[in-house]
Amino acid sequence: MKKVALMIAGLGIAAATVPAATAQAGWQNINQRQAQLDQRIDQGVRNGQLTRAEAVRLRAEFRGIADLENRYRRSAPGLTLAERRDLDRRFDSLSRKIRWERQDGQNRPGADNGWWNINQRQAQLDRRIDQGVRSGQLTRAEAARLRAEFRGIAALEARYRQSRPGLTMAERADLDRRFDVLARKIRWERRDWENRR
Repeated sequence: MKKVALMIAGLGIAAATVPAATAQAGWQNINQRQAQLDQRIDQGVRNGQLTRAEAVRLRAEFRGIADLENRYRRSAPGLTLAERRDLDRRFDSLSRKIRWERQDGQNRPGADNGWWNINQRQAQLDRRIDQGVRSGQLTRAEAARLRAEFRGIAALEARYRQSRPGLTMAERADLDRRFDVLARKIRWERRDWENRR
């Protein structure tokens, strides 16, 4: 009976240590995460699910996490369990952002290496603003502000195109950033339910 009790106790100890070892082995280091996330970002750019501007922002966020891990590792006593959890939380958040950006409907097939021109953006954003007004998600004042901001971006694109040497990649990235900000504002304004009937 003693042998059976000792054997059961030994199995209990072994079972208790397995989750810790599995958790340790299951944690992906920075290189594994980087390879996986870079691959997802590259695939998103190649198939048109991510704009170049979105990819740049996502990679910048990743570099920030990588820098944080380096700081954690250099500090005494090295990378702690709490710091690993913090990095995991940040990686999970970035992973969700990549998934959301790839599924946000900003596909740009057939338009200048995946970039939407002013007319395509205007049609899409005007449609979203009109839908917001019709559904009561946007007030007329909100719609007027959003359209005024859009006209400002359109005027900036016209200036970029008229300057030498024409619309550059840096200017496209700037316009993409501004369009993305406006798209987020439209989404936010449609969800804030301000002054609704």
